Amino acid sequence: MSQFNIGSKAFTAGESLEAFRRVKLSAGSGTQVEYADAGEDFIGITAAAAALGEHISVDLKTRGRTFKLVVAGAITAGGSFYGANDGKVSATESGSIQGKVLEAAASDGEIIEGLLA
Repeated sequence: MSQFNIGSKAFTAGESLEAFRRVKLSAGSGTQVEYADAGEDFIGITAAAAALGEHISVDLKTRGRTFKLVVAGAITAGGSFYGANDGKVSATESGSIQGKVLEAAASDGEIIEGLLA
């Protein structure tokens, strides 16, 4: 019987990617991902870092579980988060609410836990 991680998928990094950041499919591709920026939708969260052209595991966007996320600045526990540039999340409104944070963060680059909307 084969074992696999339900909810994760391997893609090719379309740019250098850091762990715990939102990604979207690259234009015209079903196998390559790049950062989702402010106001953009995303398909999942990177599980680890990868250099351009390397394989990267993406935890696909699902409800009912938590994700580690990198913030773009201070955010309050229990607050809503929105997409920010370079795959980060922010308390600053940009597009639609993407989820709620379970932990507070004081500065850019901190890793917190959040639930997707």
